[in-house]
Amino acid sequence: MRSIVILACTLAGLTVLPSHAFAQVNPLILGVWKLNLAKSVYQLGPPPSAQTQVFEPSGDGVKVSVETTVGDGGPIAYRYTANLDGREYPMEGDLTPNGAETIALMGIDAFTTDATFSKAGEVVLTTRIQMSIDGRVLTLTSKGTNRNEQPTHSVTVFDKQP
Repeated sequence: MRSIVILACTLAGLTVLPSHAFAQVNPLILGVWKLNLAKSVYQLGPPPSAQTQVFEPSGDGVKVSVETTVGDGGPIAYRYTANLDGREYPMEGDLTPNGAETIALMGIDAFTTDATFSKAGEVVLTTRIQMSIDGRVLTLTSKGTNRNEQPTHSVTVFDKQP
């Protein structure tokens, strides 16, 4: 159950990547994003009761901090700093999505990014991050395998905060 919540949190952070043709973060992604639970879908376990993702510029990349409250009220927090170059970068914190240790971000275009989460060299989660053209909605579509070797799938929607 927590794996799904963690997955959703991490996925939200991945949407930061613009086209890899220009290794810059789309400035529309920067800021605070809050989970829209009514528009999100989770395959396994209960969804989180709340989640906030903060995107900040960091050199040529982005720093992402994720704070989640799971259904039983327990906290999950993790973060990463990554460039949009397809290389793996370490993740720090508790209960990263599907137990991931690293994340690699690759921009598809200015509004779409693919994120790959790995543990011990094996991919445990892939996420397609899509931001709306107006920069108000972030949608993360994820597939992977959780810590219990169960398949996971979620579509997590976030709203930009003023």
